[in-house]
Amino acid sequence: MQLLKADFFKLSRSISPWTVFILSILSAIIFAASSHYVASGSLSLETASGTLSLFSETQMMALLGSIAAGICLTTDFENKIIENAVSGGHSRNAIIINKIVLFFILIALLYLPYIIITLIFAFTDTAFSGFVPTPTLNILAGAAEQGVTAGLFGKIILISGLSLLIFFSQLMVSIFYMFLFKRAVLVIAATYMTSLILGPISSLNDTVHSVMAYTPFGIDLSQLAFGMSGEFIVKSMMISLLFIFIFYLASFLIFRKAEVK
Repeated sequence: MQLLKADFFKLSRSISPWTVFILSILSAIIFAASSHYVASGSLSLETASGTLSLFSETQMMALLGSIAAGICLTTDFENKIIENAVSGGHSRNAIIINKIVLFFILIALLYLPYIIITLIFAFTDTAFSGFVPTPTLNILAGAAEQGVTAGLFGKIILISGLSLLIFFSQLMVSIFYMFLFKRAVLVIAATYMTSLILGPISSLNDTVHSVMAYTPFGIDLSQLAFGMSGEFIVKSMMISLLFIFIFYLASFLIFRKAEVK
């Protein structure tokens, strides 16, 4: 808890987390507006599916999450904060868990603008188009078919919570990279490249898909909608939590053997 409080204090005085958070807000607004304009006929589907799809939460979580891992966490190695924590008597396991918890909070804050937008507009008559299969557009496009009830609110929270878990599990590789490389630039590049490569490669062929289906990168995000099955929910949670645990162990093994200079 002491480490977490210290990290929160450090981040509250830094401009970096606020910058990526503002970028997330702008991206969520642009993405939702694009969906609305496609539904109203003011924007072509081709334009939205091309450039504007880059503002989707799937793209932004990979990009902004990679940046957050680098500039908000990995710089602790470059600034000797990790070294001071170890010499101060904190166990390496406690340091890793602290970074994982802090990173989860950062990713949750980055995803929060998308969740807020879905909660606001899902209860209005505003038309949206699901021009790309992402959780945000699945909710906004499908909300019109749902009754405005407490059940709708619960479904949105369930979809959003599961989406957050999946995105975070995908980005857990950055924690491993952080203790492996100890350089912010390398962590940002490696994490983002991993997301760019492992996402599309899962649909390369049936053999690759069958293997990637047991990782968060192979989860079909188009199923994160009001009609998702209980089996999909349980399977996605198990895969995501197992992936998080595996990279926690990998990070611990790397950090335990590493010299902190």
